[in-house]
Amino acid sequence: MTTHKALGRSEIEAMIPHRAPFLWIDRVEELEPGERCVAVKLIDQADPIFAGHFPAKAILPGVLLIEAVAQTAGVMLRSAGSQGAAGGIALLAAVNRFKFLKPVTPGQELRIETKKLTEAGKLAYIGGTVWVDGEMVASGELSVVAG
Repeated sequence: MTTHKALGRSEIEAMIPHRAPFLWIDRVEELEPGERCVAVKLIDQADPIFAGHFPAKAILPGVLLIEAVAQTAGVMLRSAGSQGAAGGIALLAAVNRFKFLKPVTPGQELRIETKKLTEAGKLAYIGGTVWVDGEMVASGELSVVAG
């Protein structure tokens, strides 16, 4: 069942433990509990990360794109009552085959899509893609384990 009602910051914070300045999703636009999730993040020039990466030409570090995918996956899995539903959290276990296709810069809005590929016990394998203006900027797979 897909939820079309957007989830805001307070609903996201109720599902995952991340908080500013390390919360890398602003809202959830689509949610199929435990199976699929689409989240959005506006990349803000005021973010302190850009003071050092890189001051003359700001580029979002690829590792933060992976983090945005991982947080979106956390919302997806928690929405189904899995991956740490008993007060625990989903922990990143592995990053597989992530590719960065285009740089992300301040002022752009990320569309982060996750889909559960398979699961084995407490381990879930997640496919993730990140889009900006309809163009894929990153893609790969994550493994997460119930914490």
